[in-house]
Amino acid sequence: MFYKLLATNKDITLTILRVTLGVVILPHGAQKVLGAFGGYGFEGTMGFFTGQLGIPYILALLAIIAEFFGAIGLILGLLTRVAAFGIFATMVGATLLVHLPNGFFADKGGYEYQLLTFGLAIPLIIKGAGSFSLDDIIAHKIEG
Repeated sequence: MFYKLLATNKDITLTILRVTLGVVILPHGAQKVLGAFGGYGFEGTMGFFTGQLGIPYILALLAIIAEFFGAIGLILGLLTRVAAFGIFATMVGATLLVHLPNGFFADKGGYEYQLLTFGLAIPLIIKGAGSFSLDDIIAHKIEG
């Protein structure tokens, strides 16, 4: 079962998708966890998510974890399917709760950016990490 979660092929395209998504999402996660890049840090973000947006505490926590630790996981190729799904789910929530009413274009607060993350995350959920990933290394050790 764990093998199936990690198993992937050595497709470099998946590697490009994985690293790109991780590198793009990580600064957003760092804003939420560390307060880096002008972010509000964990307390400020949780307050905004649970107070102003009305997101339940556990879902807000999972979204923050997905953006920070999920992005790191993607860059390393570790638990790629889980990380990509977490980011996908977070972006679905962001789209529905915040961006959809603003239309398509990101400069107007729309869902353009989230749509791109869907396109990067879905192949990773389906196919896995690709080459140069810890998932591939671990899967081969499990397989023997």
